[in-house]
Amino acid sequence: MKINWFPSIASLLLICASTAQAQVNTEFSIKKIDPALVDTPQISAGSYRKQQSGAARPVPWLEVDVNFERNEVSKQASKFTDDLVVNFYILLNNAALTEDKKPTLLSGSTTISDVPYGKGLHAAAFVAPQSLARYFDGKAPINIQQAVIDVGVTISSGSDLAAISSLKNLDVAKQGKGWWEAESGMTKVPGRILEKSQTPFAPLAWDYYLPSKSKSAN
Repeated sequence: MKINWFPSIASLLLICASTAQAQVNTEFSIKKIDPALVDTPQISAGSYRKQQSGAARPVPWLEVDVNFERNEVSKQASKFTDDLVVNFYILLNNAALTEDKKPTLLSGSTTISDVPYGKGLHAAAFVAPQSLARYFDGKAPINIQQAVIDVGVTISSGSDLAAISSLKNLDVAKQGKGWWEAESGMTKVPGRILEKSQTPFAPLAWDYYLPSKSKSAN
C-alpha cells in the first residue's frame, strides 16, 4: 500500500492557523480599528497665530484609533506594562493614481508604556494632510472610503507578538500572518505615520488616548 506523506492544503492551513494563534498571547486583544478623516484642531496661542493665506478651512488628517483591552492572565504579572510597540499598516486606496497601479502601504509605529488592565484602551496614529495629498496625486480624499482599503495593527511586547488585527478582519491571526507582509501587490512606504505627540492633536484627548513614549527615551 502506498502511503502519501504529503499533508493536504487544508491540513497545512490548519497548522499555520494554530501556530499563529499560539504565537499571540491572550493578555491583549484588539477590539476595533477606526480610521477617520479629522480636521486640524484650531488652537489659539495668545498673540502667536499663523495661518496660510487663503486657507478656507482646516485640512483633514487621517487618524487611526485602535481600541484594545488588557486582560489579567496572572496574579504575578505587573499591574502596568513596560513598553508596548503598536505597529500600524495603512493601505491607501490610490492604485488608480500611482504609476505602477499598485496601492501604497504606509507603515509606522508608536511606543506606549504603563498600560493598565482594563477595557477601552486606545492608541492612535496619524497621517499628515500633505502626505495624503502626495499619495493621492495632489488632492486628498474626501471620505474614509476613498482614503483606505484596509488597516492592519499589531501590538508587541519585546520580541513577542501580543495582538494582531485588521480593519476588515479582526481574526487576521488565523491566516498565519498579516496581509501587509506580502512581497508584492503594493508599494511599501515607511515613515509617513506619525505619533499623536508629533501632530497638532498632541495636547488633546489625554484621558482618551494612552500617551506615546518619546523617541529619545526608547
